[in-house]
Amino acid sequence: MKIQELLISGYDILKSQNIETYMLDTQLILCKVLNKDKLFIITNRDLQVDENKRAEFLKLIELRKKRMPVKYILQSTEFMGLDYFIKPGVLIPRADTEILVEEAIKEIKKQNLKEICDVCCGSGAIGIAIATYIADSQVVCYDISEIALEVTQINLERFNLEKRVKALRSDLLSKAIENRCSFDVIVSNPPYIKSKVIGTLMEDVKNYEPFIALCGGEDGLEFYRRIIGESKKVLNPKGLIIFEIGYDQKEEVTQLMEQNGFKDVVCIKDLSGNDRVVKGYFY
Repeated sequence: MKIQELLISGYDILKSQNIETYMLDTQLILCKVLNKDKLFIITNRDLQVDENKRAEFLKLIELRKKRMPVKYILQSTEFMGLDYFIKPGVLIPRADTEILVEEAIKEIKKQNLKEICDVCCGSGAIGIAIATYIADSQVVCYDISEIALEVTQINLERFNLEKRVKALRSDLLSKAIENRCSFDVIVSNPPYIKSKVIGTLMEDVKNYEPFIALCGGEDGLEFYRRIIGESKKVLNPKGLIIFEIGYDQKEEVTQLMEQNGFKDVVCIKDLSGNDRVVKGYFY
């Protein structure tokens, strides 16, 4: 089959499932299969594709037809201008989380902070972005998931950060407490969706992204409580904690931090005007 015929086939299959991004998804999947860029497939529509490549393309189109997120299929996602390896078992980094990273970087530069901890690191996107843009920082990425640690390690090697960033298995900050570590900054995008809400999420999310990375317990605050409580044992004086939050969690997370002795607690909105980040200092 020709490239043009494969594209039309992919468009028809995905459009029949009401996938709004059917054209872009089809093009990206074919780019992956052929190991070519988008310009190539647009300007070489009459090129014949061999049977093995055709079969691989249709197999991946079927995955997208079943609503697997295209970024899992491509094993690639862009975040903070960096191209990360991604696969099922870790949360796909969102553009909203860039607000968290940008705010963390601003505070790190302003206060000249060095020792950074990324809790619930997933793909390592947050810790790696900070390490990339703050050249003298030291970062520890913690996660309880073996898949998350595997993906983070792949990304550390991809960006040549093994000397300044470590990926370690830990139930939140338990390993840091056990090893008597100390940090200037704890940054986290923890699971924060209420358990009863998970079932209402889009199919792409609820059926494919890891439950462990989404569910924040009955009230969505389980991980904030634990991280805030544990952080007091590992934060240096004037240490910063900075969280991503759900759009409706500003008051509750702020209150949790203030009740635990954090000062100067403020909330930052995302580009849509929703509350997105809460930060505060532990003196």
